[in-house]
Amino acid sequence: MLECSNPISQTARVACLLVVAILATASISVDRVVAATDLILRGVVHDSDNQSYIPVLFDVPKGATKVSVDLNYQGRDQGTILNLEIRDPQGLRGSGGGGKRNVVLTESFATPSFLPGPILAGRWQLRLWVANIRKDVSSPFEAHIKVSGAEDADSILDVPVKAGPGWYRGDLHSHTGHSDATCANPAGRPSPCPVFLTLEAARLHGLDFLVITDHNATSHYAEMATLAPYFDTLLLIPGREITTRQGHFNLIGATRFVDFSLAPPGSVGGRDMNSVLKDARATQGLISINHPSIPTDENCLGCGWSAPNTDFDLVNMVEVANGGIAADQGGFPEGALSGIGFWQALLDAGRHVTGVGGSDNHDPVDGSAKSPVGRQSPVGTPTTVVYADDLSQAAVLRGLRSGRVFIDLENRPNRLLDVSATSGGARAQMGGVLAAACRAKIDVETHLVGLAGDHPDLVVDGKSLGGKEQIRADDQTIILSLDPGQANRWLRMDVRNATGSRILIGNPIYIKRPAKGSCGTTPRG
Repeated sequence: MLECSNPISQTARVACLLVVAILATASISVDRVVAATDLILRGVVHDSDNQSYIPVLFDVPKGATKVSVDLNYQGRDQGTILNLEIRDPQGLRGSGGGGKRNVVLTESFATPSFLPGPILAGRWQLRLWVANIRKDVSSPFEAHIKVSGAEDADSILDVPVKAGPGWYRGDLHSHTGHSDATCANPAGRPSPCPVFLTLEAARLHGLDFLVITDHNATSHYAEMATLAPYFDTLLLIPGREITTRQGHFNLIGATRFVDFSLAPPGSVGGRDMNSVLKDARATQGLISINHPSIPTDENCLGCGWSAPNTDFDLVNMVEVANGGIAADQGGFPEGALSGIGFWQALLDAGRHVTGVGGSDNHDPVDGSAKSPVGRQSPVGTPTTVVYADDLSQAAVLRGLRSGRVFIDLENRPNRLLDVSATSGGARAQMGGVLAAACRAKIDVETHLVGLAGDHPDLVVDGKSLGGKEQIRADDQTIILSLDPGQANRWLRMDVRNATGSRILIGNPIYIKRPAKGSCGTTPRG
């Protein structure tokens, strides 16, 4: 018995029913086209189908950027083996054998055993090879074919690694031998560092998610996909560091190619940084400006952000804490090399951008000065901690966009910094907008865990209000109030240790007051 389900198109469902009618006959072969963007084909294979093909033809429209197939079937414990094969209009894109049942194809990424390449418009074929089925056995199967366009971000894994909302810890900036990460091989000689070692370091340092951001590279995605089942408690998110002479930015959650070239110096017109940012934004990934305040010189080519007339409305995040700088400086700087001043200038200009951190690790094995690439911050230090609906790429990216995020400069898994603000009946969390009445009092509530003995530091419009109050308990909520006469634009909370060093960085809550001139003269508290 076979049946079809298609929530998108009634026409496609009719076409699928034609396929079902053919598959229901004695012959398994099919010569009908299923024109669908989201098709579920259900059926049952019997012992009489052994060593036969079940072909399903489907049309891919112009503009599609991704084809995915999910195959589930019963009877594996009874010896049933169904192999998945996909062909595009020009030929074979891959055959996964009995072990590959979830396949993703894009121009720059494909599930291992399959080939990346252009998603060609035209007729494609899914072939299910009944490699084995025992006598008198029947095995139900379900094949889900999905064709999507540029409105979807690219992911290595579409299902959550862990269910349920919570605070998830990760590293948004790391490198492997697919660009310039170098570590000592077993013989002690410098070698391009394998992807496996970075993932293993992330696991050992207690991370929930990891983004590998090799410089202008896409070749690491296939290795990440190969290793994902082994590291099945670690969410792997594709990324790359778009590296130019005018600055670096991470593109997170996208595998599609982005042209990173700029017009030659001194030329008039041509491709500028905003063109690159627009193309990156079109992938639906997130854009994070990296280490914006590092001086650009021969030791760090294009590292500081110097792109003229940058349209910062295209930017989602700024890396305010970079592990490479911390390794060089012996700790996270708070002066000119810190990204915080660059970030807070954007906040003062009214832009809502999330502050994040990243290790920028280039050697996950050795963080000492003896490393082939010099002293390194460990993978996961600093840690970007995100509140997300679950541990999936889509949820983590939504969490980063929302701004309910803090940075742990020391990667201590027991720490928590959560901030909300209230004014009258209005309330907002980190990343949100608080609608406050004219000169109304604003109460700031900070929930702190694992920080006894440290000090909260409320930052309002870039100015610290001091961190003299000590956190007394391992789980404590502190409420502070702003002067109701001030017309503040944003506030955020950091945490400093007993020596005054910053250890946690919180994201802002944005304050929206009534338009100037619409308020009376009597303060309301």
